[in-house]
Amino acid sequence: MSIAADPLDIAAKAFWAQHQDVRDEAFARIRAEKPVFWSGPAESDLLPPEENVNGFWSLTKYDDIQAASRNPKVFSSASGITMEDFSPEMTEIAQSFIAMDAPRHTQLRGITMDAFKPGNMRKLEGWVRGHAKDLIDEMAHLGSGDFVQLVAEPMPGRIFGSFFGLHEGEQHQETIRAAQDLLSWNDPDVTKGVEPIEHFANCVMTLRLTAAELAEERRADPGDDLMTWLVQAEFEGEKMTDDEVGAFFVLLAVAANDTTRHASAGALHALTRFPDQRRLLVEDVPGRVDDAVEEIVRWVSPLIHMRRTALADIEVRGQQIKAGDKVVLWYCSSNRDEEYWGNPFDFDILRSPNRHQGFGGGGPHYCLGAAVARTTLKSLLSEIYTRIPDIEAPDPDFLVANFINGIKTLPAEWTPERR
Repeated sequence: MSIAADPLDIAAKAFWAQHQDVRDEAFARIRAEKPVFWSGPAESDLLPPEENVNGFWSLTKYDDIQAASRNPKVFSSASGITMEDFSPEMTEIAQSFIAMDAPRHTQLRGITMDAFKPGNMRKLEGWVRGHAKDLIDEMAHLGSGDFVQLVAEPMPGRIFGSFFGLHEGEQHQETIRAAQDLLSWNDPDVTKGVEPIEHFANCVMTLRLTAAELAEERRADPGDDLMTWLVQAEFEGEKMTDDEVGAFFVLLAVAANDTTRHASAGALHALTRFPDQRRLLVEDVPGRVDDAVEEIVRWVSPLIHMRRTALADIEVRGQQIKAGDKVVLWYCSSNRDEEYWGNPFDFDILRSPNRHQGFGGGGPHYCLGAAVARTTLKSLLSEIYTRIPDIEAPDPDFLVANFINGIKTLPAEWTPERR
């Protein structure tokens, strides 16, 4: 395993190749010694060296991240949301309104909220519960297997496919694969020799082509799916353009697939690593699963960071941040902040209250899909720990990435369910 020359150099790719526990220890030192600090340009494969010149500030404390998240007039999303820079063109086609400020962010979020109105959300949640049951039906009798391949990967893929009415066969396979691989540009096992920026662009274009096909179909022949609701939705008399539909499809593809996939794998690993917490859950799954979901999201922190850009000079903990500076919000650190959490390094499914920042720090960019993510995790945990409660998965193979906390493979064993 490669180790960063400076153990606190979070701009180095080698830092993110280390085990999550090692990174947690580094962030604990950072919070104690320099909770707001400047780094040079992130070591990146996405831009040529002559263009990769922008360093960044890091916010690592819960209260600082919450304050920045709720102050979009100073901390802007419009110049990109990742520590590593993309070209402006790639930011526009891939990141949708998550990389916008008001008033356009307000307009587009309002349109999507129309698509996610309560009646539609109830349908989505019903589909999620059905997929969870079907998936565990298919694997519970096996007794062993890679949990990622059996459950964590197909679950969000099936949900996303049914949400948008993807055609079975090649379209479904290519679209889900692109969604699952999009954020893995730092992992050579995923890129397989393709240049990282080319890998990213290929995934984006696959998703946008699918979005264009589906949008055209649903305008001509509406169905009962999210793409139909999306192309029909409007806010203050406006609908999404084709480019905006494509960018939002890319955003939702990642949110529905990557983060939920890794959170569910992280849940199984955490409940294996802490068997006392698994016993607590198994004793009363209906009564404890909601709190368990919140602790899993805090513990796993599937979204490692989001970035903002300062629009005005501002001082944070004595550090002078200048207008135009990049500012990275480290959720993986705020969810371990000793000043906010009691016993942050304990995995505690009874933790209450649990106002983690796994879905962001609040404000206008709080995760739109948080309710569906919670339903997905709750449905999976309920099926697993009532039907195959002794399942264990102690040896994950972690993804090398600085944006998503991910698991590539997770061998598991359990007592087979009798059919």
